[in-house]
Amino acid sequence: MKQGPSPGEPRALSVNLISETADGLQGHGVHTAFIQTREALRSAGVDVRVNSSEPSDVVHIQTMGTRSFAALLRNRRNTVVSAHIVPQSLVGSFVLARFWLPVASAYMRVFYGLASRVVAVSPTVADQLEGSELRTPVRLVPNAIDVASSVPRPGEREVLRARLGVPDERFVVLCVGQIQPRKCIQAFIDAARGLPDVTFVWVGGMPFKRLTASHRRMASAVATSPANCMFVGEVPHGTTRSWYAAADCLFFPSMQETFGLAIVEAAAARLPLLLRDLPTYEALFGENYIAADDATFAPWLERLRDDSALRAHYATAATRLAWNYDTTRMTERLLTVYGEVVSENAARASARPRPIDVARRRLRPAVRWALSAWRNR
Repeated sequence: MKQGPSPGEPRALSVNLISETADGLQGHGVHTAFIQTREALRSAGVDVRVNSSEPSDVVHIQTMGTRSFAALLRNRRNTVVSAHIVPQSLVGSFVLARFWLPVASAYMRVFYGLASRVVAVSPTVADQLEGSELRTPVRLVPNAIDVASSVPRPGEREVLRARLGVPDERFVVLCVGQIQPRKCIQAFIDAARGLPDVTFVWVGGMPFKRLTASHRRMASAVATSPANCMFVGEVPHGTTRSWYAAADCLFFPSMQETFGLAIVEAAAARLPLLLRDLPTYEALFGENYIAADDATFAPWLERLRDDSALRAHYATAATRLAWNYDTTRMTERLLTVYGEVVSENAARASARPRPIDVARRRLRPAVRWALSAWRNR
């Protein structure tokens, strides 16, 4: 039985995390963000519940499904919503998204508008939310990982490479993400065709199955990819560290991202980062990665393969990047946002008149009339 705090000891802040990925589809970054948030808050001494019906100081919603919407309606005044996606995130992710995008955009606006606070995972998301004239206050709290536990362990590289049949001296390029047009797997496959002496490994699948945009085309691209290009499918969350350990660089050609949690995971593993040149990354990661495009991806990969000093430079830069997004920083920011919500509700409660005061105020005219009638009887 869970014991409460001792007399005089302050009660721990209680936070109810609402996430439909906890017992649903898990092969995507939103689920990883949920796990990292849950563990970081627990490490900070927060009383964390998941999809609980118990009253909590704060309800922090991580997803946007029906369960989350119901929780939002029940707890509007103490609800924080994480904005992991914006409408454009759906294009190239789900089938026929362009046709139902207006409805999804309206739903997101209503959803975010009902919360007490919205947490944006990147400056790009924050700018888009504020530009939409959202009335709900927006706070920037980037996604994060526990960097120390993400660093590869001795032997992981050798074990996984042996399993894959990849020699230690061979250059390995890794991408981690869903297989969908938005992630631009075609650029990954094209680079593999142009560099046959390099092994390309893609970790991730299509968790949304036939709801994935261009499902048949994606399946065909994977099936017809060159022999030096491996698509290993979804892997358990706790095993991704081994895949980063086995690689020599991260190649992330995605065309649209709100953050890119896999990038920070790869950075913690000291992998040089080759990313598409997107404004989102510039605001988040500064100069700690290589910004490229379809025409320059392959030349950059060749340079990283052949130049050990260049790899070392960007490996050091990646480490610097990773520590900027350690969970300790995210926890501090989240607790600040939670504190705003709790304080706001406390002020609202103290300003609210007590029921007995309301009753006295309403009864006062009747009492005065009764006294007057008794005196004048």
